[in-house]
Amino acid sequence: MQDVVLNIKSSQYSPEWESDETIELITPGKLYQKNGDVYITYREGTLTGMSNTETTLKVERGRVTLTRTGDIFSEMVFENGFRHLSYYDMGEIGGMAVGVNAKRVDAKITEQGGHIDVEYAIEVENRYTGDNNFIIEVKNVQ
Repeated sequence: MQDVVLNIKSSQYSPEWESDETIELITPGKLYQKNGDVYITYREGTLTGMSNTETTLKVERGRVTLTRTGDIFSEMVFENGFRHLSYYDMGEIGGMAVGVNAKRVDAKITEQGGHIDVEYAIEVENRYTGDNNFIIEVKNVQ
C-alpha cells in the first residue's frame, strides 16, 4: 500500500440551478493493486459534507467503481456507454435509486500515480438531475 496525494475536482451541473457547482479538494490517500486492478482510498471531509465516510475507487480497464462506506453508503459504476443503477443510502435521511450514464471514462493509473477523468449524467428515481464530472490527479508520495 502506497501513500498518495489526491487532487480531486468535482463539477455538477443541474438544469434547475442553471449553473455549475465545483468543489476542489486535496487530500492524502492510499493506492494499492489487487488482482490486476488499482484501488485508491481516501477519507471524505467536511468540504464534501461526508465527514465520516471513506471512498474507494476501483480502476479496471474501461471501468471505474466508486464505493462509499460510513455515514453514507453507495456504489456507483462508471463504464463508457453503459447505464448502471445503484442505491445511495444517506443513513437517517434515507436512500434513493441512482442511475449513472457514463459519457467518458478515462483512467490511467500506475504505482507512480496518474489520473481519473469521468463525465456522466445522473438520474435520481429515474429522473434526469444533471451532468457531473470528476477529475482526480494521483501523485505518489516518495
